[in-house]
Amino acid sequence: MEKKRRILVVDDNPVNIRLIKTILEKEGYDTVSATDGPAAIETARAESPDLVLMDIFMGEMSGLDACRLIKEEKETGDIPVIFVTANTDDAVLQKAFESGGSDYVRKPINRVELISRIRSVLTQRMLVEKIVEHEKLQGVLEMAGAVCHEMNQPLQAVTWATELLLGEIPEEDHLFTAVRDITRNIEKIGTITRKLQGITRYKTMKYVGDMKIIDIERASSR
Repeated sequence: MEKKRRILVVDDNPVNIRLIKTILEKEGYDTVSATDGPAAIETARAESPDLVLMDIFMGEMSGLDACRLIKEEKETGDIPVIFVTANTDDAVLQKAFESGGSDYVRKPINRVELISRIRSVLTQRMLVEKIVEHEKLQGVLEMAGAVCHEMNQPLQAVTWATELLLGEIPEEDHLFTAVRDITRNIEKIGTITRKLQGITRYKTMKYVGDMKIIDIERASSR
């Protein structure tokens, strides 16, 4: 089941927020809201919405400035912003797009226009995400293929050598246990290389700090 898309609604007029949220929730979207620019930035960080609907003209901080700051941050920079405005002069719209906006809808809100523009922007975002994921996967596949190719021959040689040693060393000898442990660890490495060869999707997990590494278990079909 596809997860609900979450939309952040930003307007300094609570009536406008209620109106837009009612429309969106009837269409099946989850909504969160903020009543000014700083709150919009904080909510975008905390909630990671799929899209932001932002009024341009607000008191403490304009929607243009809030959008610019959202776009500058690593965590929120990919979130698309649609502006809501009663002023559709060319100069205003140019500033809206220059600040990072993806589209705009006019006030008073028209339900059909609002939903159409939201669907269009979300579809564009989904396509971009798929392209990025495909490019990442291609890079991972190329690297995994190279690693497996370079490791297979040395692994086979070490496996053959340890099996030969196990056949020569008496089981009661302490070296037998050590060589057997080496053999088991070589088998584990072989399993990992097979999983690398079976990677079919791009999945990561947290490693140290902000660093992420490929989650081989989730990324591999083997």
